[in-house]
Amino acid sequence: MFPNPILQQIFSYLPLPDRWRAARVSRRWNYNINDPHLYQDINLKGLEFNTLLMAMQRIVAIGPRIRTITIDSCYSQFIQNTVVPVQFSNEPDKRPLLFSHIRALQPARRRQEYLKHGFELHNHFSDIFTQLLDLGRGTLQIIKISNCDLDFEMTELFCAIACHGQSLTTFHYVNNGDKGLHSSGLLQAIVSASPNMRHFRGLHAGMDDAVLMTMARHWPSLESLTLCSIKSKGVLELTGLISEDGHELRGASPTGNISNRAFWELLCKCKNLKTLEVHDLACVTNRDLALYNNLRDTLKSQQDKTASEMRRYRPYDTHRFSRSSKPRTTNQNKDLPGSSLRNIRVTKYITTPLSTPGFHDLLRLFPNLDRFEYATNFYTFDNQFEGVTMDMFEAERAAVASFMETQSLCYQGQWKEPITTEQRLMAGMTSRSDQQ
Repeated sequence: MFPNPILQQIFSYLPLPDRWRAARVSRRWNYNINDPHLYQDINLKGLEFNTLLMAMQRIVAIGPRIRTITIDSCYSQFIQNTVVPVQFSNEPDKRPLLFSHIRALQPARRRQEYLKHGFELHNHFSDIFTQLLDLGRGTLQIIKISNCDLDFEMTELFCAIACHGQSLTTFHYVNNGDKGLHSSGLLQAIVSASPNMRHFRGLHAGMDDAVLMTMARHWPSLESLTLCSIKSKGVLELTGLISEDGHELRGASPTGNISNRAFWELLCKCKNLKTLEVHDLACVTNRDLALYNNLRDTLKSQQDKTASEMRRYRPYDTHRFSRSSKPRTTNQNKDLPGSSLRNIRVTKYITTPLSTPGFHDLLRLFPNLDRFEYATNFYTFDNQFEGVTMDMFEAERAAVASFMETQSLCYQGQWKEPITTEQRLMAGMTSRSDQQ
């Protein structure tokens, strides 16, 4: 028989349900499988909601000192298969009844439907997840939640992170079919409560100037970040197009909630930022990039002037000390906003797209880029500019591609992305206003 450390290493490769089934083989296997050290890094993948809760409850009972939590591709059969009737106040009684998927409803209506069907797993998840975070107090560093269909907006997931995530360095919340962190105040609470954060990824509807300013103050060591406007691609549920009474057509402004002042403040304070994703930010346009470069040039000239004055009044300034002058200037340039960035992804679907001058300014602002991804389509230009033709769009794409070929970085230009739902809505509203 293998010694206990080797057995535990073997069991660590088993998915949690299989691992606990193996615990029934013998007392020795049961002892090793329930060792707390085996559950410091939790990976919950592909589990149905009930199974996920039972696995989390079992881990809480074992009581490990948790370091990482990964929840990936988990789902709820109830949520996936449930449709509910939708009635509009202006609908005649004789018209056929309409049905909608439960995830397409507004949050208040979804809560009512969950209560009506006796679905209480969201409350159970909130309680057990809070207990998991409490087990990781002081040791939990990484939380990654992705590709799940569990309607986390009905849980207290983010409140628990704000209360128990003091030691977090990484938080990923990606592709979970909702608006992510929709509350600006809750986002600020998480930022303030987790001063060691290095990686904050995912589309969050509550991102605004106040949140970015808080990040700039509390996260100076931030290395990767995702920013989006409220109506960016991939967050299609954010607009709330139809209200519960069936009358009101509402939605956030397509310009987003992040200003160029807050974006510049973030670049100035987070000098270790290496990876940045910006999805439909209105503060990333040709004009804004030119403004950032002007501010950067002004800051550089001030630093050069200060360094020159320091060299002028340095005592015993002989020839042998002149060798250190060039490295000093280089270090100053590295401290300029944008100099640390290595990877950037820019998407443009409902905000003003970049053209060739914008690409020039972006590479000036981020001179040390290794990888640059840009995604857009013809409909972005067609909705933003009057009289744009496909030939003009192709000419712009070719001009940008020709310029990027002269640069020493990896460029991926995705200019033929499919039209998004929001672009269809914008095009329809524009045509309707033209007819009126």
